[in-house]
Amino acid sequence: ALVRAAEFSRQDVRDQVVTLISTMYLQAVSTASRIDAARSQQATAEALYNRAVTMKQAGMVAGIEVLRAQVQSQNQRQRVIYFENEFAKQKLALARAIGLPLGQSFTLSDAMPYHALDAMPLDEAVRTALAGRSDRKAAAEMLRAAEANRQAAIAASFPSIGFNADYGDIGPTWDTLLGTYSVSAHVRIPLFQGGRERGRILQAGAALAQQRAQLADLDTRIEYEVRAAFLDVTSADERVRVAQTAADLASQQLTQAQDRFSAGIASHVEVVQAQEAVATASDNLIGALYAHNLAKAVLARALGMVESGTERFLGGQS
Repeated sequence: ALVRAAEFSRQDVRDQVVTLISTMYLQAVSTASRIDAARSQQATAEALYNRAVTMKQAGMVAGIEVLRAQVQSQNQRQRVIYFENEFAKQKLALARAIGLPLGQSFTLSDAMPYHALDAMPLDEAVRTALAGRSDRKAAAEMLRAAEANRQAAIAASFPSIGFNADYGDIGPTWDTLLGTYSVSAHVRIPLFQGGRERGRILQAGAALAQQRAQLADLDTRIEYEVRAAFLDVTSADERVRVAQTAADLASQQLTQAQDRFSAGIASHVEVVQAQEAVATASDNLIGALYAHNLAKAVLARALGMVESGTERFLGGQS
């Protein structure tokens, strides 16, 4: 039972490794998405700056509008530099975690995916977790080992029967050897060891009760983790939908602000506000996607199907 518990504990460590690497990968992909969004916003800011310069030369706007556009362009450039540095550090951390040389160049092939989780009844998910999680299997084997240890402690106080037999030859020369043998049996009754054996039984019983309590506590924790993961996935899914709508609206707001500025009926302040709204909406959308994928990875861990479920839940490439 202890050997099987060790094997399940090893599998549980593998599950932890998969969850950790998935989380680090998702963090890096999230930052890469933020780089793309920041570069897009920087390109928009530069285009608006060039338009402001052209309009100033035509006498349509004041010089302060050019300065505002230039400040916004530089702000977006700072965001790009920051996210590029964060992405480089996260790739270093990921390479170190998966065992790649730190100087090894590699590319993250999967973008920030979004796949709605297939419907699964909560009760079925809890049963799946209780039956499939490696840490729960290890705890169950530890309980069996504790039960066997207590049975061994009880059996140590039982009387025992022994049997010995011996056969050989004796003599000064090979041709004068005589056969010899002995046979004996004995009964061992531990009359004066009762206190020590009772102590062993009590100690083994206490260890057994502790293992039972730990298994019951683990069952409760597993159910809690599954229910919490379901709540996180549902909440994150709603966040993605709301963030997507907000990003679309912010994009429309920026387009209208640009048109109003080009028509000369609005200042560049309105455009800057629209750009900030787009940046915020993009960041919220990326954060919601990261939270959704992370919640699904945590759910796979809670269900005890990390190696098979993470790829299926996240929809990554093999």
